[in-house]
Amino acid sequence: MQAILSLILVWTHFSTAGSLQCETCTDQRCSATALVSCSSASMCVTASVLAKWSGGSSEHIFKACAPRSLCPASGPHTFSASTKDASTFASALCCNTDGCNSGTLPLRAAPSDNGLKCLPADPSWFRAPVQCKGVERSCFQARGEAESYV
Repeated sequence: MQAILSLILVWTHFSTAGSLQCETCTDQRCSATALVSCSSASMCVTASVLAKWSGGSSEHIFKACAPRSLCPASGPHTFSASTKDASTFASALCCNTDGCNSGTLPLRAAPSDNGLKCLPADPSWFRAPVQCKGVERSCFQARGEAESYV
């Protein structure tokens, strides 16, 4: 009986896999980070995002736990989206080992126009086509309303 109890204790000690530990930004500039425990359905991600609009640009660094819907596989990923007035470009690295998102990805320069254009399905929204950039190959049109909060 004592041997079985000892075996159960040893098995319990070695079989309790801890959750994934990912770095998360603790301030808006991501100049400080902390390790946090993520769910088993998550991966670690670090991302560098460049947003450009007619009046300027902004750069952001993100580090966090990410659901598998955003990080379906380990490795580098790039994303971009353009509208008539603005563009956003992101480089991300998804990984699944403890602290694997400790590095920071360099911000890439905004990709240049690729020759493709999105034409409006409803010309009452806007008349000029939206110029695609980099690897953008798809168009979509959406309408929404701004909400104000008091």
